[in-house]
Amino acid sequence: MSIETLHYGRVTWTNIIHPTDEDMQTLSQRYPNFHHLHLHDCLTELEFPKLDATDGYIFLVAQLPRWDGDERICYPSEIDIFVAKGVMVTIHEGNIKPLNRLFASAQTDAAERKRLLGSGASPLLYEVIKTLIDYCDPILHKVNQQIRHIELSLFKAETEHILYEMAVARRGVIAIRHILRPQLDVVRELEKGEWPFIQSQLDLYWDDLSDHLTRLLAMLNEDVEVISGLSDTIDTLASHRIDGVVRLLTLITILTVPLTILSTIFGMNVTLPYEDHPLPFYLIVALGTGLTAWVVWYLHRRRWL
Repeated sequence: MSIETLHYGRVTWTNIIHPTDEDMQTLSQRYPNFHHLHLHDCLTELEFPKLDATDGYIFLVAQLPRWDGDERICYPSEIDIFVAKGVMVTIHEGNIKPLNRLFASAQTDAAERKRLLGSGASPLLYEVIKTLIDYCDPILHKVNQQIRHIELSLFKAETEHILYEMAVARRGVIAIRHILRPQLDVVRELEKGEWPFIQSQLDLYWDDLSDHLTRLLAMLNEDVEVISGLSDTIDTLASHRIDGVVRLLTLITILTVPLTILSTIFGMNVTLPYEDHPLPFYLIVALGTGLTAWVVWYLHRRRWL
């Protein structure tokens, strides 16, 4: 069993880590009004964020971006929440660090437990969601650092390295945006809903969380535009470098054409006039050199060189 429970006054916070069928049966016996479909959703992996309301409680599925430093990408971590009058239940896999710290501080610190649970279950729900959303700020800061590194290295590092870094940053931004975007609808539902077990004075606080999420998504959208602009810039630089290489190879080919033609003609295995006389050798060298010099002069005149 991985069920831990905190009590303060009439408020109970039950925290379940790595939920099992036995945990859900225990929860069903403790709170018979919890629907079996909602309990089953707690055992499935990565349910889509949602908010289901009944007469006696609300069931909320949220996801938090979890930063993987090695892969430099965020993976979604799900948290399922039941909220009723004087009751809150959180169910997760134990990898949500801010939630773990919040519950641990309420366990060990009586003053913190009073602050979190002393005003009711719905203010506790607000504190939990606020903690989860605030945790996204340092993650976005890391992503912005990646983008800043790309901006500073754009004209210094090798193109292949920059392209790789840009692909990693783009993947990270898309992953976070994919996780956070549905959460905004859930928070707005909390703001619009009217339930007797959710305090109405929290409407302004839900609106503040909604604004916070909106700002985060706006930052992510801006990051997408910045990465797109940087991608266009690196494509232009790469194209310019390729053009330079092609131009150089073309120039080398053009300069060697006269000598190649002459060497091909006089290298044929046929009898040619004056082939036994030493003078044609010097004429061939002079002709090849003269043609090459003329090609260089012509390209320079046309400003191709």
